Amino acid sequence: MNLHLRRLLLLCLLLPPMYLQAQQASDVKPSPPPDFHFRSTGGIVGFGKSVNTDTRYQPIYLLGDYSRSFKKQPRNRDFVAWYFEPQLVFVRTPKPLDIEFGANLGIRNYIRVNNGFFLYQMLGSGPHYISADVKRQANGFIFSDNLAAGSFVHVGGAMFLNLQFRIRHLSNAELKQPNGGINMWNVLVGLSALP
Repeated sequence: MNLHLRRLLLLCLLLPPMYLQAQQASDVKPSPPPDFHFRSTGGIVGFGKSVNTDTRYQPIYLLGDYSRSFKKQPRNRDFVAWYFEPQLVFVRTPKPLDIEFGANLGIRNYIRVNNGFFLYQMLGSGPHYISADVKRQANGFIFSDNLAAGSFVHVGGAMFLNLQFRIRHLSNAELKQPNGGINMWNVLVGLSALP
């Protein structure tokens, strides 16, 4: 028998069983990924600038960042999490340097693009102390209100780059005058571990 004819016959004999086996394997549904609690721990640095023309308030941020989902959910879903953010902030004002410290607590809505890329939006607030005595805002006890959008981008292992744009408002709820508030935009970048 011709070599080509032998190969064709062998192919005809082996192809149908291979096709049937592949078809049966594709009929098996993969098990869904296990549920998990999303959590991230990291640090963030950044800077900001006051949008109030009569106030020079330029923060330089050193922030801790901890976030955890409210409940377990499938790995392929979007989810909501709470976050806690202790802050130490150095502030350029008309004086050479002032400080601000406190903590924010809030919620983040995460949108999972894929396992290496998350988008999020967040809203939070928290008590702070500022040493700056600027024209619009008295120093001392104050509240920080934050609205932000950002992303987590996988950079290797369990590490993710955290990129964020934040709008921030500081005021003291009329506890002390003046209380015109300080509004600012901020750009932040951090590194977080997502175990």
